[in-house]
Amino acid sequence: MKKVLFTAAHSGFSLNQVPLGGGAAVCEQLVREWGRTRPFELKVLGPSVLGPIAPKDKDLVHYSELAYARFCKDFERVLTGTILEEDPKSTVVLSNDVSEGPDFKRLGARGYPVYTIYHVDVVDYFTTIYLRGRLSPERTTSIYRQIMRWGLSGLVPSILKLVWDKQEASVRYSRGLIVPSRRMKEVLLECYPETSPRKIHVLPWGTWGNPVTTDDLRREKAFLENHYPVLPNSWVLMTLSRLSPEKGQDRLLQALAQWETRKDFPKEGICLYIAGEGAFMMGKKFEQRLRHLAARLKRCRVHFIGHVTGARKKALFQMADLYVFPSRHESYGLTLLEALREGKPVLAMPSHGAEEVFKPEFGAMVPPGPEASAPDRLREALQRLLVDRSTLRRMGETAAAWAAGQDFSVTASRLAELVASQ
Repeated sequence: MKKVLFTAAHSGFSLNQVPLGGGAAVCEQLVREWGRTRPFELKVLGPSVLGPIAPKDKDLVHYSELAYARFCKDFERVLTGTILEEDPKSTVVLSNDVSEGPDFKRLGARGYPVYTIYHVDVVDYFTTIYLRGRLSPERTTSIYRQIMRWGLSGLVPSILKLVWDKQEASVRYSRGLIVPSRRMKEVLLECYPETSPRKIHVLPWGTWGNPVTTDDLRREKAFLENHYPVLPNSWVLMTLSRLSPEKGQDRLLQALAQWETRKDFPKEGICLYIAGEGAFMMGKKFEQRLRHLAARLKRCRVHFIGHVTGARKKALFQMADLYVFPSRHESYGLTLLEALREGKPVLAMPSHGAEEVFKPEFGAMVPPGPEASAPDRLREALQRLLVDRSTLRRMGETAAAWAAGQDFSVTASRLAELVASQ
């Protein structure tokens, strides 16, 4: 039986307490599923390999860009050394990360079969969020390659090497790349046209259960109703993700601000639950911006709920009329799948992840367009949806029926077969 070394920089933390995001959640579920099915000998290599310098509790989500880059380099160094102690003939490396992964080139040269899971295309993310889409991912990749050919690598900051060098190494030296959406595969092929399409495997994650007791659910609903009250008959909107620029909660608040000034604003009123907390490099600053935007609203009630899991999360879904997914960049969108599974109609901004999952019978997808008009387009979509609750309920029922067939365990089994075939 093959030994699989599962490298995961975001493993070993309590996801009930630390808002690490979808990659950590998928890692946790894969370990749980493979612990049940035992398709191979599995060993998880997480930050604990760093010993006394390992991040603890919420350290990771509070690091600055430079501090996070240092963590990635330290983790790569120790991780790679640990892997090199194993026999490449009987070992497969599965990296749950790209920038946070091992030294792909070095492992490839030593004959280790490596598979890389792409929760985020870091080049695409960087161009979308930091460069605001002014250059395409493939254009930045081409420019970066040219800089390397000119022998100017010494002028490139290490944090940029962590984006472009590391991603190209993962593409070149991995036996296979696992991506959650067809569009992500297309973007990678545009950036690295020499790559065989057969090397990139599209495996949408699907969804898994969130069992809670009736008593816990009742208790959490009572807590939310008491601490975050909603006016009778008002429309209740909900978002669920960490507070970070790529998640786009500011777009929704700006859309509501525009709608407040119009005569067609709902007479019943609108309440918005924003679940999540500021995390990673720009999270805390972005959370301050969101709270500033919310404070300016006059006719909408906005509640910041914080990081939620378990029964509290399920209670929020039950209390909402509509789930809004306003992200600027999403590779897949696990929270969108959660909303569909919980029977919520959805309103989504276009992204790789949303386009992989969304169907018109589930709600509405905002038409694509320039960032400047995003709040306008989002407001117009809200106006079309917040008309009839019975229609929204039917959309939610359709969504739940579809989501019930998107079983995470099936994807975990397919991934296990792929990795074990080496």
